[in-house]
Amino acid sequence: MSGPNSWARWARADIDLGAVAHNVEVLRSASSPAAVWAVVKADGYGHGAVDVAGAALDAGAAGLCVALTAEGVVLREAGIDAPILVLSEQPVDHAATLVEHRLTPTVYTLAGVDALTAAGASDLPVHVKIDTGMQRVGAAPADSLAVVQRVVSAAPALRLEGVYTHLACADEPASPATAQQLAAFDRMLAELAVEGVEPPIVHAANSAGALAVPESRRSVVRAGI
Repeated sequence: MSGPNSWARWARADIDLGAVAHNVEVLRSASSPAAVWAVVKADGYGHGAVDVAGAALDAGAAGLCVALTAEGVVLREAGIDAPILVLSEQPVDHAATLVEHRLTPTVYTLAGVDALTAAGASDLPVHVKIDTGMQRVGAAPADSLAVVQRVVSAAPALRLEGVYTHLACADEPASPATAQQLAAFDRMLAELAVEGVEPPIVHAANSAGALAVPESRRSVVRAGI
C-alpha cells in the first residue's frame, strides 16, 4: 500500500487480555464483598471495548459501565448480555434506544425519567446519580428525592435498581473531600430509607476508591482506567 496514509500510523499497542483479567481478579479480591463493574467507555480506554468487556466478564466482573448510549449498543450488538450501566443521563431522544437494547440508564432529572416511561419501558432497571461534590453530573441532593420518587412511581415501566455518586478526589488520600462526599451520600440514603426506599444496589467507588477508600466500597465498585 502506498500513499500518505501508509505511513501515518506507525505505532501500535498490543493488548494483553490476560492482564486485564488478572487486574479484574485483583480488584475483586480487594473490593470483596462488593461486586466489580468494569468501565469500558471510550472504546475500553482505547483498548477495545468488546474484547476488554469480554475479558472482564470472564474474570468475574458482574457488569459493565459506559459513557454513551452508542457505546452500550456496540456491546449489545457484539452479543454481550451482562448489565450495562450508562454513566450519565442521555438526551431524551435516546430513550427508545436505551429501552430497545435493555441498557441501564442513569437519570437525575424528572424529564429523563419521563422520557424512559414514554419510550415504552417495561421493568427497566434505572440508577439515580446524586452529585455529592463532583459537580459534573447528577441530581443535587435537594432534588434527589423527587427524582427517586418519580422512578418508583413509574413502576412497572421502570425499576429503581441503584443509587450512586462519584468521588472527585479518591486518588488524593489527604483530601477531606472524599469523606465529605460519602457523608453527604449517606445522608441522602438515610432520607430515602425514611421514605421507605432502599435501592438494592448502592455504589460510590471509582477505581481509586475501590483500591484506597474501603468505606466507599458499597454494593458495587466501578473499575475503569
